[in-house]
Amino acid sequence: MADAADPMLTAAQRERIEARTHPAYRADIDGLRAVAVVPVVLYHAGVRGFSGGFVGVDIFFVISGFLITGILVRDVAIGRHSILEFYRRRILRIFPALIAVMVATTIGAWYFLLPSEMGRYATSLGAAAVFVSNVQFYLSTDYFNLGALSQPLLHTWSLAVEEQWYVLWPLIIAAIGPRRPRSMLGLTIALTVGSLLFSLWLLPRDPAATFYLLPTRAWELGLGALLAIAAPPQLPRWARESLGLVGLALIAFAVKTYTHDTPFPGLAAVPPCLGATLLLMTGRDNTLVARALSIAPLRFIGLISYSMYLWHWPILVFAATGVFLTKGFGATVMLLLIILAVSTLSWRFVERPFRSGLSGWRTSRVLAGGGAAIAAMVALAVATPMIARTLVPYTQTERRIAGFLNYDGDAAYRRDTCFKVGARGHYDPRACLTASGKRPVILLVGDSHAADLWPGLAPYRDRFDILQATATGCTARLYPVDTTNGCERIVNLALRDYIRRSPPAALILSSRWIARWSGGLEATLRDPVVRAAHPVLIGPNPEYSTGLPRLLVDASRRGDPALVQRALMPDPFVQDRALRRIAARTGTPYISLVDLLCRKQVCTTFAGPATPLLWDDHHFSGAGSRVVVEAMMPRIVAAMATPR
Repeated sequence: MADAADPMLTAAQRERIEARTHPAYRADIDGLRAVAVVPVVLYHAGVRGFSGGFVGVDIFFVISGFLITGILVRDVAIGRHSILEFYRRRILRIFPALIAVMVATTIGAWYFLLPSEMGRYATSLGAAAVFVSNVQFYLSTDYFNLGALSQPLLHTWSLAVEEQWYVLWPLIIAAIGPRRPRSMLGLTIALTVGSLLFSLWLLPRDPAATFYLLPTRAWELGLGALLAIAAPPQLPRWARESLGLVGLALIAFAVKTYTHDTPFPGLAAVPPCLGATLLLMTGRDNTLVARALSIAPLRFIGLISYSMYLWHWPILVFAATGVFLTKGFGATVMLLLIILAVSTLSWRFVERPFRSGLSGWRTSRVLAGGGAAIAAMVALAVATPMIARTLVPYTQTERRIAGFLNYDGDAAYRRDTCFKVGARGHYDPRACLTASGKRPVILLVGDSHAADLWPGLAPYRDRFDILQATATGCTARLYPVDTTNGCERIVNLALRDYIRRSPPAALILSSRWIARWSGGLEATLRDPVVRAAHPVLIGPNPEYSTGLPRLLVDASRRGDPALVQRALMPDPFVQDRALRRIAARTGTPYISLVDLLCRKQVCTTFAGPATPLLWDDHHFSGAGSRVVVEAMMPRIVAAMATPR
């Protein structure tokens, strides 16, 4: 499917078109690839200062839209466009390293993933093989939550978005042809603006769809495509230098300030994407930023960036879930060096040999090979659960324990009714802060570590009205009256409004203190209105380096009971001591969960036969919550009678 050369174009015109749409190698673009991939890797590795590193994927989209569109427009303009040849190049570029990662990750999954996770992994492998994993993960996984740690192919969602784009985009460019550049420009503008507007509209309605799916991501590829289609205006040197610096600053701002709570993509994706566009636009002019991006180390990281992106996530997942490598400076440095080494080897011995060694193959042969590779991966996906059962058999008890990794804790804690989950979650004060007037009131306030006490408190509703004001990420303390943060307003609704009108018999304050420490806690406990509500301060939950059910199963399989305790995190013990001091200074009853559940750094792990106390690394299961609250309840009842 090739277009005949346009007879109206002279050789000189064709040369100018080729020079504009597909310039000579630009070292700054490899440097920009490094700027994209390094934040992603450091974000996933948990390195401080890179909380918004996930925007590196958006930078990749802009780069891809720019480079691939430039090639397509050039080929159409000079009459050399072939859809099959385009897919041939994509197969040689994408498939070798991707197939290698899929095979290696599947072998790792056979040994490291638990039975309750194998079916989901097999589905993700099949979806990744046919480039629809973004749809599959949209239906099953939150990119920012702990469940992502059992999905070693989660990062393939971005490849799926790109390949879905490149199923359609070459056809559109070929259909418009070289004679209607205004039509091409107008269509690209319309597509880019329309996709962005759709993203803004859908984000509050379906954040997961906005994150994962092509229609709400197409505008990022479209920005790069616009730059390739429309020649940027000639600007004075000072303007090009300034725009380059602005572009770099926009990316740095996003990487440094965004977090997993940032509504994304939507408007938040504009700064990093615009930054990447500005760097691509000014980079050919040898600006100061372009020269900085062209230094050898960044160029090298850019060259291996595709392999680095593919390999980094499975390595991090298996380090956490298979090796149980605890987080720390030394472990993080070691993992980053392993990622760098594996990525370099993949680029040198997989990417380059296949791309150059198969360059002489006929297009039909490459396409057939790509189809065979896809079929082989789908077959591997179908066979994977059976292979895993054969290689690594589990007992019925181990399977039951492992099943808790699929426990829906948010639902058990009353998600979107009395527990607001994420920036777009909901809270219903009418349902959650309305007492019957017939029983004493216990008011539960805080983040998910308060919400996970609900299953244990619920059985006491025949004796008390249990009210709940909880939201993810919200420490149980007073916030400024004029706060616009959704979760903070929920906590204020309880601590500033409700208890002033109707002081409860007991006010339970609980949070994941180790992650969200705030000096405002002591001031809150000294507040006269809060003190009149009989506050009870709850200490931190025990916490592990990975999900407790996974640790319990592997400890059983390895015959190493100490494995669980080695994975116990020290931070809750440190914070417990600090909270005791605050409680003592303010005269507040304090319930130490460390005292209730642990003895000499050895903590209770089961709430019943084959029933873990925690369903992940730091949240109580329903049974675990009931065990904990039953032990706490005498202290809470005693606090009700304590005069303030």
